[in-house]
Formats: sequence, C-alpha cells, structure tokens
Amino acid sequence: MAKEEVLATSKFYLEFDGIANLITKSVSGLSITLDTAGDTKPFGVRKDAAAFMQATVSGVTSATVNVEFVATVEDQSMHDWYRASHSIGGPSAGKGSSAKGARKNASLTVYNQAGEEAARWSFTGVFPKSYKTSKMEPGGSELFTEKMEFVCETCHRIK
Repeated sequence: MAKEEVLATSKFYLEFDGIANLITKSVSGLSITLDTAGDTKPFGVRKDAAAFMQATVSGVTSATVNVEFVATVEDQSMHDWYRASHSIGGPSAGKGSSAKGARKNASLTVYNQAGEEAARWSFTGVFPKSYKTSKMEPGGSELFTEKMEFVCETCHRIK
C-alpha cells in the first residue's frame, strides 16, 4: 500500500452471512449517530444562577443502508431473504416469518489500488427493511437491478 494512499469509492465488496458473490452496484447511507440528552439548552442552574448544561450520550442510531444489486438469472437470494424476513402470506396475514426473526451479519470492504483490503466495516443484526426493482420499459437500456434498504443493530469500522 502506498504511503498516505487515499481510497476510491469504486473498489468495494459487500457480503452477508450465507450470501456471497453478489454483484453490488452501489452502497449508500452508511451512518451512525450518537443520540444525546442535555445538549441543546440548560437543564438546571447552580449557585449564582449559573446555567448548567452537559451533553450525555443516551443511545445510538444507525441509519438505513441502501444497496443496489445487479440481478442475475441464477441468484434470487436477496428477494428470498426479504420474503423470509417478513410475515408468511404477506403483511395482512399477521403470521410469523419463516426466518423466525433471525438477523444476519455483514461486512463492507474497501480495497486500495493494489487490490488489498484497506478498510472494513462490520454490521450485526442486519435486517432487510424494503425491496424494490428497477423500472422496466420497452427500449430500456439499463441493467435490471434489485434495491434494498437494510437496518442494522451495530456498525463498526474494524480496519
């Protein structure tokens, strides 16, 4: 790796437990926010009427991660995962899911110019929130894609 090499956004790989070799077109929305309390205005006063304010971490919010995959004839793993994670028979059926609430782990790896792993994010408790496909139209020239939104319980940069 070159000294002080910057990373490009075009060299990456996304993998989920049990689902590998996806053709990933894009990943966006990766974000973590520390929720705070007591940080926007004074919540008390002290001697001599001195206002007291102190930011305190009260939780963590992980944003929805948006992923777009190029669809292939052989692989419908993302759609199958989405269906297994939601109610059997559709949202109005009120039944449990065939995945029984199971979550997956995932990792996002970014590579340097030499093709070596340079950065990695680890996700736990990953769950598909939404699924949709690209627009289909006569004369269209785009590849068919699947777009999914994921939520996760934790996200850490581990490299």
